[in-house]
Amino acid sequence: MAVSDDASSMNSDDLSLRFGPAYRWLVTLTVMTGTMALGLASSMVNVAVPSVIGAYGIGLDQAQWMATGFLGTMAAVMLVSAWLIEVLGQRITFTVTMAMFGFGSLLSATAPNFDILILGRVLQGAATGVGYPLAMFCLFSVFPPERRGTALGINGLISVLSPTFGPVAGGIAIDAISWRFLFLLPLPFCTVALLLGLIFLPGKKLVKPLPTFDWIGLGLAFLVLFGIFSGLASGPRMGWNDNTIVMRLLGSAVLVVVFIIWELRAPYPLLDLSLFRSRQFCLTMLSSFIFGAGFYASIYFIPVFVQTIQNYSATRAGLLLATSGVVMLLFFPIGGRVTDSVSAHIPIAVGLLIFSIGYFLIQAADVNTAFWVMVVYLAVNRVGLSLAIPALSAAALRAVPIEKLARGTSSSNFFLTMGGGFGVALLTAFFELRTRFHSEAIVSTQTPANKTTLELLGGVQNLLAGTGMSDLAQA
Repeated sequence: MAVSDDASSMNSDDLSLRFGPAYRWLVTLTVMTGTMALGLASSMVNVAVPSVIGAYGIGLDQAQWMATGFLGTMAAVMLVSAWLIEVLGQRITFTVTMAMFGFGSLLSATAPNFDILILGRVLQGAATGVGYPLAMFCLFSVFPPERRGTALGINGLISVLSPTFGPVAGGIAIDAISWRFLFLLPLPFCTVALLLGLIFLPGKKLVKPLPTFDWIGLGLAFLVLFGIFSGLASGPRMGWNDNTIVMRLLGSAVLVVVFIIWELRAPYPLLDLSLFRSRQFCLTMLSSFIFGAGFYASIYFIPVFVQTIQNYSATRAGLLLATSGVVMLLFFPIGGRVTDSVSAHIPIAVGLLIFSIGYFLIQAADVNTAFWVMVVYLAVNRVGLSLAIPALSAAALRAVPIEKLARGTSSSNFFLTMGGGFGVALLTAFFELRTRFHSEAIVSTQTPANKTTLELLGGVQNLLAGTGMSDLAQA
């Protein structure tokens, strides 16, 4: 039988009969190839921030939209993934997701201006928000309950490997070719995954009438995220008293209240707020938000710091992130075992403490901090993260009824990713404020009485004089 024979109508049982015992591994290969593409896009772009700033002549407050636009869209769209799978089925959802991701990558690679680049990143974020939950759904559909631990292990391995080695591949692409080529690196994985999805994933006839979905809640979520992120990003540049900034932040606060009221009354809420009646679930979501903010802010700002302050190449910055990824790869299984052995609040508390110690060490870094010292600082931070994340997932799932397990999982992913976007936006605002403070402090000292400045200018003048430049040019 040819692969194309009524493929779109074949369900998982038909495909399993066609391909035999190897079918579950063919599905695994399909979704893991797609997950690899998504993981590369979420991590490798951070080493390109200084290059993009130089290419478009923008500031860090605008460049951060490459991260916050991606993460904010990813967080919101994650809440839509279950509905899309139910309506469209695995094959259509997967292939459309890969096509959208590929188009977003091409758009970013060829962007004539920064706005088009951000549009491409938003499309990538939307595809990633659907793709990650979809990958887990596809694996669970082909593995029996007693083998799903294997599926979780494979998915976890790819989810860690791609962000680990993505920055290195991205750094090499930037140094050897161009920052634009970086956006093309995931395309081979994306193309292969799309073709495999057309062959191996089961189809489904369109459900009529369509299941109810909370589109109003989704729209409110997007408005809240955009208002907060744009307000924090533009505040230092436009001024916190600027009417636009005040309206964005106050409007977001009002919309949060409206969102909560709507979700409490909606027949099919986007975010099931009844789960938050559990104190354990509330604390777990808060912890997920904090860890997401710290983790994503670090993988965004550390490459910027080492490239702009310590003059690292993009490849060297990628290697720095890769070493921290290897630490997570080693300690995640340990974190899982610890979670199985003791109450979840213990590894969460210990992980948060170690995570904070790592940040305390990182904040002491300066222009003279050695590469391997930075590696140690990041390693300490990632050990704490590796201990806490498995415990957070376990605590969240233990706190919800079995019939609401899927909603609990989507809520946990939503708060982790939303925390990431918030962390990047908040740290960007802090960075801009401190940069302006120090710039003004330096300017205030530049007077004719400043001997250090006069000596520096004299030295520069002597250097220029040695080049044969005219006095007018030197001035």
